[in-house]
Amino acid sequence: MLNVGLTGNIAAGKSTVVDHFARWGATVIDADALVREIQVPGSPVLHAIRERFGEDVLLPDGTLDRPTLRGIVTADAEALASLNTIVHPAVGRRRAERLAAADANGDLVVISDIPLLFEALDPADFDLVVLVDAPEASRRTRLIETRGLKAEEADQLIAVQMPAGVKRPRSSFVIDNAGSLEDVEGMAWAVWCAIRREAAARPVPDGSTLLAMFAHPDDEAIAAGGTLARYADAGADVHLWCATHGESGTLNGAKVAENKIGEVRRMELEQSANALGISAVHYGGFPDGGLDPTDRRGRAAVAETLRRLRPDVVLTFGEDGVTGHPDHLAVHTWVTEAWRESNMSGRLFYVTYPEDIVKAVSTSLAGRPESEIVARIDIRPWHRSKRAAVDAHASQSLPALDRPPGDALLDREWFMLSEPTLQRFTDLFQNMLDTR
Repeated sequence: MLNVGLTGNIAAGKSTVVDHFARWGATVIDADALVREIQVPGSPVLHAIRERFGEDVLLPDGTLDRPTLRGIVTADAEALASLNTIVHPAVGRRRAERLAAADANGDLVVISDIPLLFEALDPADFDLVVLVDAPEASRRTRLIETRGLKAEEADQLIAVQMPAGVKRPRSSFVIDNAGSLEDVEGMAWAVWCAIRREAAARPVPDGSTLLAMFAHPDDEAIAAGGTLARYADAGADVHLWCATHGESGTLNGAKVAENKIGEVRRMELEQSANALGISAVHYGGFPDGGLDPTDRRGRAAVAETLRRLRPDVVLTFGEDGVTGHPDHLAVHTWVTEAWRESNMSGRLFYVTYPEDIVKAVSTSLAGRPESEIVARIDIRPWHRSKRAAVDAHASQSLPALDRPPGDALLDREWFMLSEPTLQRFTDLFQNMLDTR
């Protein structure tokens, strides 16, 4: 998990940036929301605030009168220090709880939205710090025109924060919000791509290779597209072996000559591979719809690919073939037998789905109990890549991933390990740095 602090002086546009990061796949912990949680009526924090500042900071219903309290502390440095002493430790504990929960869930990028990060915390406690900045004059205008503050109130709020010029050299990234919304989104996207690369690359040893082995064009996009894009972004050498060209299917339901559909589907697969960052696509050249698990040629072709690429991680179908398709079952057998005979030191993972996801999404998928699923890979930062890979297979009728419940397949991808284990993985290369 990459722990990123996001900050910015008041009215700099931080909320706009954090909304983009959340939409692009980050888990967001909002410090302002945490403050509200710990200040509910009956809470120790609200009790301490009332003891220090009196009943005048409470509304008739017992909730905190925030404008009144803000007016007190912005005009009195000692009062502000007292409030911070009450609030900041409690918020820190609540944020630590959220961070621990995100880490346990396998969330890859956590953005802590903290307006007073530099004022109240140590930036070194975060892996990266993103500062959103804007000219003071622009921020003052926004406070007056969009938040309805008086000029003196805006000036007081700006004055109590550390100047952005002090924060900029201590930040990993700075997003200047002085232009249009489109400009800000473009800068935020560039920063986001750098963040997700950093997050993905940390557990992956240099020179690592991942090999996905499936039966048909489109298997890679639906079953593991997000995972393939994630590890390609991390710097792994990602390869795809496809047993067939998918030539026995149809083009959007219309039956055409096998050589024609094979040509179209191969072109689509190459487009999908480009979207996912796959280094190379290798074709088995076996007949679509005619794969036999006992065919020694299939196992030999897989074995030769394993010997040539020597992957650290291999992905393929489980014994249920995900959909039960005979070709999937054959590829599962070929890969499993060839892997075991190779005595390689890496890991073989099987694509799978949790039973609850299967019930919500499709009855045609085979679900597995939670106890059998060893890896839940956070692919939210690469949902655009997976979506593009699925869309590349335009000749096929594929699941709708953009609306519930299919959109759940853009959040996580799930895997079983070929050998029974009690270990749970949040990364497919987990612990390999210690064994290579």
